[in-house]
Amino acid sequence: MDADDCARADWQRLGEQDAGQGHSLDRLDDRAKACREHGHGADRAAYEAGHRIGQRAYCSAARGERHALRGETPARLCLEPQQADYERGFSAGLQTFCRARKAYEHGRAGGDDPRTCPESWRLDFETGWRLGREVRDFEQRRQRALAEAEEQRRRAENTQLKPEDRELARRRAAEALAQADRLRERQRNLEIQALTLPR
Repeated sequence: MDADDCARADWQRLGEQDAGQGHSLDRLDDRAKACREHGHGADRAAYEAGHRIGQRAYCSAARGERHALRGETPARLCLEPQQADYERGFSAGLQTFCRARKAYEHGRAGGDDPRTCPESWRLDFETGWRLGREVRDFEQRRQRALAEAEEQRRRAENTQLKPEDRELARRRAAEALAQADRLRERQRNLEIQALTLPR
C-alpha cells in the first residue's frame, strides 16, 4: 500500500477483499506495517469485521469441495470451527479425489500426494496415484528418447560432419527410437492396468 492507499483506506472493505482472496488475518499486519511507514494507522476492528464477512463467503462448501478435488490441502483460512460448510464440502470432495481412478489421473497429471485422504482410503489413493506417476514417468522418458532421436537424425543429415560421425548419429537415432518404443510398450501396459482401477 502506498501513502494514498493508506490515507483513503476502507479497512472493512479491505478485510472483506483479503478474506475473499483466501488471505488470513495475518494480511492485516502487512498492510498496517506498510501504512505505518507512510504515517497512517490501520483500523483493526473494521478490518476484522470485513474479514469475517469475506471469510464466510470464501469458506463455502463448494469451495471446500473444489479444493479437495484438485488435490489441495484445506485452506488455512477455513480451518476454524465455525467454517463447517467448508469442511463438509472438503470431505465430500475427498470421497471422489481419494478413489483410485481419480488418484491415477491426479498422479498422471503430475499432482503431488497432498496427504489429505483419510487412512481408510489411503490404500486406494496410493495405488492409483503411484500408477499415474509411473505412467507419467514413462511418458517423460519416452519424450526425451524421441527428442534425442530427432537430434541424432539431424546430425546424421549434416553433410559437414565426417561420414563416421554421421553413421554414429544414425545408429544413436535408431537406438533412441527403439528405446522410445520399449518405453511406450511399458507405458501402454500400465495404462491397461489403470483401466481396472475402481472409479
